Order: sequence, then structure tokens, then C-alpha cells
Amino acid sequence: MSSEFNRFFKSNSLASTYKPTLAKCLLDVGDYEKDEGSEWVTKNDDTFTVNLHFVAARFLRYYYPLKFQFKLKQEATKETVAVYKILDDYKNLFDQLKSKKTPSKEQMCMNLFNEMRETTFRHSLMRVMVLPKLLNDCNIYKITKDKQHIIIKMEVVEFMRKNKNILESGLNHMIARYLEACNASPNISTKLEESLARKYLSTNTKKEVLEIADNTCFYCPAKNVEFAMDHFIPWNYLGQTAQYNMVPACTPCNSSKNDKLTDPKYLDWLINRNKKLKKLPMGYSEEFLKNMYENAIVEYHGKEKKLWTPKNTTK
Repeated sequence: MSSEFNRFFKSNSLASTYKPTLAKCLLDVGDYEKDEGSEWVTKNDDTFTVNLHFVAARFLRYYYPLKFQFKLKQEATKETVAVYKILDDYKNLFDQLKSKKTPSKEQMCMNLFNEMRETTFRHSLMRVMVLPKLLNDCNIYKITKDKQHIIIKMEVVEFMRKNKNILESGLNHMIARYLEACNASPNISTKLEESLARKYLSTNTKKEVLEIADNTCFYCPAKNVEFAMDHFIPWNYLGQTAQYNMVPACTPCNSSKNDKLTDPKYLDWLINRNKKLKKLPMGYSEEFLKNMYENAIVEYHGKEKKLWTPKNTTK
């Protein structure tokens, strides 16, 4: 089985991220009894029959944060890819969850998403572009005549179960490499991690930021109040918590700004502030920060959208 995965990893035939993402979905079959959607997997004598509802739930879940949270393009052009269009068409279902977080596997397996899953695996995206093409590059399953199930040999499932972490790492590398060619967004490989969580500034680092700001909000005159550490360039774009990008924000400013980008004058303020920091990371420069800000406007914020400014601008 390793030869089939090696063949896929060595191939240079990626025209999208669909094939490695589908392969990631199949890795869950190894532990299907403990995982969500186990009712869609049937164990036979020496094979497993997998209903494509099992696959579609995971496939859509993997793309959800790439579209809605990180706003990563799947093509170098502005064209909307099929999976993003499906997510847009059923966005009202996600709104019913009343959370902006990536839906859990359990949620994606709910009856609420039944039509969406069916739309996905009945779409030419899955029937023509993904299932047959991955099979051509990595012969690890068979597609049933009704095209609603795939059959995987037990030895393949066992191999995937034992090597899940290694295989997932390799597949994420393929996906990241493709997305890096379509996006200027940094830290793309980090954004593919399942357990991605924001880190916080250390107590000493936060203290330095506040002292340089003289305990004043970076955006407004509020002084000696409770501050949050705001990501000047949104965390969802930068993908990390770096001191050069962190500024003190009063509660009203932090809440109002949220994940928006500010007027360029605040970028100039940040550049001047950073000159006072004791230590800057290797690779940092004013040009780097300006480029990151400009790329974030185009790729994340949107050039047509108004940039954020605080209500109280007297400072």
C-alpha cells in the first residue's frame, strides 16, 4: 500500500487541492467505529463499504475554514471553485449553528446538512473531478456502480490507520504547497492544522507593549483602562501572534475592529512603534510589514471594503 501513496506523493499532477483533501477524508475510515458518521461505514469480510456521506461531511469541513476563516483562494484567478460555491449556497445552514467556528464532524454529520452532503457527492466535482482522478493516482479504493459508495480493502484501511499521522502530514504538505502558489497569505501550513489555536503574548512581552504605548489605546485616547492585545493585521491572515503586530486596544476599539484592517495611517504608527521594541524577529523589516498589510487588504479584507477607523479619533 505504501507504493500507492508514494506514487501519489511523487506525482506532479495537482490541478487543485481536491485529491489530497479527499485522501485526508479517507484516513478517518481506519477509526470509523470511534468517529462521527460510523453508520455510513460497513465492515465486510475483507473490505469496507463507505457511503459518500461519510466523505462529504469531512470534505466540506476541511474547506470551511479555508474559505470563511482564512479566505484562501483555491485558484490563481478570481474564479470561485465548485466546493466554495457549494459552501456559499448552503451558508444559511451554518448560520443556524450560531457559531463562526469550523463545524465539528458531529455537526457536519447532522441531518441539517443532508442535502448539502448529497449535493457535494452527486456534483461533477466529486463524480468526475475528484473520485476518479485520485483513484488514477492512488489505487486504494473502488467506486460502486451507483457512485454513492466506495469500497476499500481491509489491508488499505489498516495501513492508513497505522500511518495516519505521517500520511496526513504529507497530504497537508501537498495542499499547502498548492495554496502557496495561489495566495500571498503567510503560514498556510499552520492554517491546515486540525488543532490550530491562537497563542498569547508572554507577560513580559505584553508589559513592554503597554509601556511603549504609555498605557494608552493604540487607536484612540483611552488611557489606563482594560486593554486587549489586538492583532493589527488580523490573526486569520497572519496566522501567528507576533509582538511586532500586537497593539493595545481598549474594549470598544477591540470589539469594533474585530478582524478588520485599519486606515494606512495606523500602519505608519505601528512602524514607528516597532522601532522602540527591544527585539524584532529575523526577517522583519518595514517593507515586510507594508507588503503584509497590502496583501491582507487584497486577499483578506477586500479592496472594495471600507477600512476601519475608531469612532473617537482624537489622540
